[in-house]
Amino acid sequence: MKTKLLLTLFIFFGCAIHLMAQSLSDQARVLQKCVGLAELQEYYPRTANGNVKQLYVMQHGVSFPSNLVVTKNGKPLVFKTKEEVKATKIDAFFLFREFKITQNTAQVDFAYYYHFKGGYEEFIPVTLALQKTGDTWTITQTKIQEK
Repeated sequence: MKTKLLLTLFIFFGCAIHLMAQSLSDQARVLQKCVGLAELQEYYPRTANGNVKQLYVMQHGVSFPSNLVVTKNGKPLVFKTKEEVKATKIDAFFLFREFKITQNTAQVDFAYYYHFKGGYEEFIPVTLALQKTGDTWTITQTKIQEK
């Protein structure tokens, strides 16, 4: 009886860990699609030689796990609290209002803030719908309100 219980618990936790890993992987892939949007590239902060600087996500509204791995130009996305964004005077960041992922679909709503000097005057609202086929996420619908 004890063996059956242990085996059942082992299978349950094994499945739970697999689902969590899959979810983390899907979150990373969908977030990667967001930072890779062609329409946002010109608004990303750049170094003097034209390379994209570090990109940030404000952990407010929607928060992401700290171990989520997403990169832009070889640099990992940095997740900051609202207080950290204000204190460090970060002038460009993503702020997500919705980030819902099911097994094969995702719905994302965010704003990309740039030249943020303590106010919210320069931002681009973005809404995306995505579809998953195999391990690949594809954007199926995009709504971007450019300034």
